[in-house]
Amino acid sequence: MPYYTPYEDEVRNAIRNEGSFSLDILNSFQVNWYPIDTDGDANTKDFDEPSLIYGEKAAKVVRAVVEPMLAFHFGNSIIDVLFKRYEKHVALYLAKKKTGHFILVISLSKK
Repeated sequence: MPYYTPYEDEVRNAIRNEGSFSLDILNSFQVNWYPIDTDGDANTKDFDEPSLIYGEKAAKVVRAVVEPMLAFHFGNSIIDVLFKRYEKHVALYLAKKKTGHFILVISLSKK
């Protein structure tokens, strides 16, 4: 399943090459998926309530982006089961490790 996240320079170049907009602001920052810090020791705990909650939230964010691609390739019948399993995997991972994702903020002006 194809999925690609571009680098900042690639976004800048795409905006410049397209030519309809001027780039006013392009900032990126990292966001922690699990706001409660852990020490990174994979053997300290299993699931806890906060990790289950944030696992569910993280799964919903990912689902909003990739569900159309998955449904196109594999059909709608697997989607709910797939993301329930994904939610549990994310919750377990979040209970054991710090992790985050990057957000890209872009402000454009029409030329």
